Amino acid sequence: MKKYLGNIIKLAVSLGIGIGLIYLFVHQMTDNDKQHVVNDIKRANYFWVLMGPFVGLISNYFRTQRWRLLLKPLGYQPRFLNTFMSVLIMYFFNLFFPRLGEVSRCGVLARYEHVPVEKGVGTMVLERLTDVVCLGIVWIMLLVFEHDKFTSLFNTDWNTKFADIIAKYNISPTVKYGVLGAVLLIIIIFLAAQLRRKGFKNITASIWERVKGLWLGLISIKDISNPFEFLFHSIMIWVCYFLMIYLSFRMFPETASLGIGAGALCLFFGGIAYSLTPGGLGLYPIFIQLILTLYGITSSAAISMGLVAWSAQTAFVLLAGVVSLILLAILNREPALEEVTVKS
Repeated sequence: MKKYLGNIIKLAVSLGIGIGLIYLFVHQMTDNDKQHVVNDIKRANYFWVLMGPFVGLISNYFRTQRWRLLLKPLGYQPRFLNTFMSVLIMYFFNLFFPRLGEVSRCGVLARYEHVPVEKGVGTMVLERLTDVVCLGIVWIMLLVFEHDKFTSLFNTDWNTKFADIIAKYNISPTVKYGVLGAVLLIIIIFLAAQLRRKGFKNITASIWERVKGLWLGLISIKDISNPFEFLFHSIMIWVCYFLMIYLSFRMFPETASLGIGAGALCLFFGGIAYSLTPGGLGLYPIFIQLILTLYGITSSAAISMGLVAWSAQTAFVLLAGVVSLILLAILNREPALEEVTVKS
């Protein structure tokens, strides 16, 4: 039970943040705002709505090929289709439990391609570092080309905004500080339990092992037979991520004229939203609204664009994950039957 307590707490916190944000956001909207959003969703151009998930599927192709490239120096050449579906399953499980998808995709290759889980997980270190570097490059580009818009998000008086929300819902200082105190107490109890169970030396050793693992993952790129192919796949993954948002702008006339800068800004903060809550729940549409209003888009059209884009992508991930789970069992049934026949 203790083994899963930390993961349960993480899931509860991330889901709580997402659901709480949705609640606060929806309930601060007027009836007129809600009607505007409903009308916007009805009039959306669903050709461009579907283009987002379609480009997302293409990005999974490049992610699959990059992963196969990382596994090759380890002596494994998993079949494309099994690897591709394992990537789809990764996104599926990440909707429900943070980071479960990464373990799940390694489990798929362990079962159907005989790639040891620990080796599969090891390749993800370099993948994550590469994605972090790519996100950092987007951040640098935003500082250079969209400096005013980027910095204006941080110059906003968020204290005043949150104070207005608290005042609107008549949240008393006692409740506000009581909730804050409870959260801090839970964090302290969790850290104290970890310290008592593992000990300071074991914790520091664990941190050091992770640091060494990150370093080994980073330098493992030298073992790749074609580093330029690795670079190409990495770039194309993020080009697809950008196009998913940029093409989605075309779903509404109000957002159709938005340019590359707006797309890059949405890409950066959208990536942060997906890392903070499962599948960007609650946070992604809010981030998109905040960004698009900087470009003069009305609040209702901005939130509608974020909601429709997020809903389409989430629905696709759910569908692709379920289909992949079924197809994996069907397409890999023959080797299992042959094995049973030999044993009998």
